[in-house]
Amino acid sequence: MRLLFTISVALLAGCTSTQYASRYAEWASYAGSPDSAQYSSLSEVNRSNVRDLEVAWQYPAGDANHRMSPLVIGRTMYVVARGGIAALDAETGAEQWFLPDSVAVPLRGFGYWEDETGNDRRLFAIKDHYLQAVDADTGTYVDEFGEEGRIDLRENLGRDPETIPRVTTMTPGRVFEDLIIMGSAVGDETYGGAPGDVRAYDVRNGELVWTFHTIPHPGEFGYETWPPDAWKTIGAANAWTNMAIDETRGLVFIPTGAPSYHFYGANRVGDNLFSNSLVVLNARTGERVWHFQAIHHDIWDYDIAMGPKLLTVERNGQEIDSVALAGKHALLYVFNRETGEPVFPIEERPVPQSDVPGEVASPTQPFPVTPPPFARTTLSADELSPYAPSGEIAALAERIREARNEGLFTPPSFQGSVNAPGSRGGAQFGNGAVIPDKGLFFMAVIESPTIPKLVDRRSLRVEDYESTPAAELYGNLCSACHGTEGRGQPPLFPALTGLDVSKEEFDDLVLKGRGRMAAFPNLPEAQLEALWVHVLDIENAEASGEPEPLPEEREYGPDDGPYRSGYHHFFTEDGLLGPTPWSKLMAFDLNEGTVLWEKPYGDVIGLAERGITGTGSLFPTNSLVATAGGLLFSTTNDRKIRAWDQDTGEVLWTHDLPADPAGMSAVFELDGRQFITVSATRDDRSGRPAERAYITFALPE
Repeated sequence: MRLLFTISVALLAGCTSTQYASRYAEWASYAGSPDSAQYSSLSEVNRSNVRDLEVAWQYPAGDANHRMSPLVIGRTMYVVARGGIAALDAETGAEQWFLPDSVAVPLRGFGYWEDETGNDRRLFAIKDHYLQAVDADTGTYVDEFGEEGRIDLRENLGRDPETIPRVTTMTPGRVFEDLIIMGSAVGDETYGGAPGDVRAYDVRNGELVWTFHTIPHPGEFGYETWPPDAWKTIGAANAWTNMAIDETRGLVFIPTGAPSYHFYGANRVGDNLFSNSLVVLNARTGERVWHFQAIHHDIWDYDIAMGPKLLTVERNGQEIDSVALAGKHALLYVFNRETGEPVFPIEERPVPQSDVPGEVASPTQPFPVTPPPFARTTLSADELSPYAPSGEIAALAERIREARNEGLFTPPSFQGSVNAPGSRGGAQFGNGAVIPDKGLFFMAVIESPTIPKLVDRRSLRVEDYESTPAAELYGNLCSACHGTEGRGQPPLFPALTGLDVSKEEFDDLVLKGRGRMAAFPNLPEAQLEALWVHVLDIENAEASGEPEPLPEEREYGPDDGPYRSGYHHFFTEDGLLGPTPWSKLMAFDLNEGTVLWEKPYGDVIGLAERGITGTGSLFPTNSLVATAGGLLFSTTNDRKIRAWDQDTGEVLWTHDLPADPAGMSAVFELDGRQFITVSATRDDRSGRPAERAYITFALPE
C-alpha cells in the first residue's frame, strides 16, 4: 500500500463536551472553526421551532457574482460587497465601514487574527495575486504587513515572478497562532503554470516563515515520483480548497489538487506526490508528519475539492481522533489524525491502463474497504435521464456505447471515456459537515458523469500567434470549455454569446485567467484584438475546422502539449442527461463506516415549475452547516435554503431566496439569540433576475 506516514509523539486527548460547545459557538473562522467542521453548537433553533424562522435583516451584495462566506467577530460581520469589503452590525445589517475595490472575484472568505490584547485585529483577503492585511476596526490597509499592506504571492516559487500570470486563492487559508498558512489557485488547465507550494507568512509583517513544496525539489521526500526537475516546469498540485487545523496538536491538514495538465500526463510520468493528497504538516514549521495520496498520477481532474473534516470516532470501545477525506471520485477515507493509520482498511487495486501515446497511467489506485462508494462510479447507455428530449438522450447513449467504459479510473482516450461521478461530481467544495464528537458526517453528493475525449491540438507557441487566424486561436484556447459556437456549459462554463465586455476587461481576463479559466499570458496585442472581436461576434463567426494533426515525435515545453480535452458535461435546459438524482444529501456513521440515510438534494427550477421534483439540484456547493439543534442547513441553486432533520433527512423548513446561494452560511449568537446568514450572491441557470444579498434569519423576538 502506498500509504506513508511517520508516527508523532503522544499528544493530548480529545475535547470534553463542554469544550466542544464553547469551540463551536462562534463563526469567527472560515467554515465556522479552524478545523473546518461546518458545525455550530448553538441549539436555540431546533427541530421544534425551525419553522418559525423569519428574515431579520438583508444587506445588498452588489452586481458581481461571488461565493463569499460571512465571518462574524464579536458583534461585527465581514462580507464582500460591490467589489470591496464591508463591515456590518451583525444584529441589524447596518454598514459600519466599506473598503472599495479591495478583493478578487474568486475570494470565498477572510482570514482573521488578533493579538493577545485584542487591540490589533486584522482581516486577510486576496486581490489579484496579492495577500492583503486590513485593519478589522477601521477598514484600512495595515502598512507594516509586507509592502504597503500586501505581499505578492508570485514571489518565492522558484521561478521568475514576471513569468507567472496568476497566483491567487479561492479560500482564505488558515490562521494558526501568528501565522497565516496559504494555498493557491494557479490556473491549472495548461501544461505548465505555477507550482502549488503551500506557504506560511508572519501575520504581523508578512515575512515568509516556511514553504512546503507540493512538487518536491531535489532531496525532498517524493522527488523520485516525478521526472527530474519537474518542479521547474510543471504546475499546480495546489491546495486551492479548505484546510483544517488541529489546534491542540499543532497540525494542519492540507488537501491538494491535480497537477497540470489535467487529462494527459506524459510530461510527468510517476505517482506525482504530493498531488491529489492529504498532506499533514507541523503547522509551526511546515515539516511533513504524514500524508496519503488518494489518486496516483491524476489524469481525470480528481482534485481533493472538499476540505478534510476532523472528528472523533469510536471503534472497538476506543475513541480515535480522526480525519475524514472525501474525493470527487466517490471514495471516503478515514484516518487516525496523529499517525495516518487508516481507521478502515485501504487496498491498492488494479485499474484500467491508458492507450494514449506517451501516457503511463498508474497500475493501481487506493480503495477503502468501507465505507462503500457514495456516488455512481459507472454509467451505461440505459441509465439516462427521463426528462431530456429523446433525441439528446439517443445521441448521448450512442456516445457512451462508442467510448471506453471500464468503470472508475477509465483513462481519457481518443474515442472518449465515460467518467463517473465526473470531475465536477462526488465530494465538492463546501459540501461536508460533521458532528465532531459523535462521528457523524453529512455530505451533499453531486452526480455529474462526463465523457472527456482527447484530441490533437495545434500547440501554439509565441512565434505561432501572429499568423494564427482568430477562429483557429479560439478553437485551440477556448472551445474545449466554451464550445465551438460559444454556447458554454452553464453553470460551470458560461456562454460567450451576447458577451458585453470592454477590450480592457477582456485582455485582463485572458492574460491573467480567473477561477477555472487558465491564463494565456503570451498572446500579443494583435491576437488579443482579433480574439476579442471573434468572441463578441461568435454567433456569426465562421468555424475554422480542426487543426492539422501533430507529429507523434516532438518535444513539448512546459506550456505546450499534444492533446487536450474539454470536460464534456451533459447539459440540457432541464438539467443533466445523466441519471437522477443529480445531487443527494447523505448521512454517514463513521464509527461503523455505514450510510444512515440519503435523500435527493433540492430541485431544478425549470422541472419543479412543471411539477417534477426530487431530481436533486445542479452542482450545489458551499452550502452545508450542521447544528446542535439537530438540524442541517443547506442552500441549493434552486434558490432555496432548507433545514433538514439530522436523524431522518426530512425537510423541516424551506425559504425562497432572491439569487443563487453560493457561499457557506454563518451561524452565530448575539445576546442569546441565534442567527443564520445566507450568502445569495450569484446568478443561476433559470435566467431570472438576481437580487444578490446577504439574508439573515432568526426566530421572532
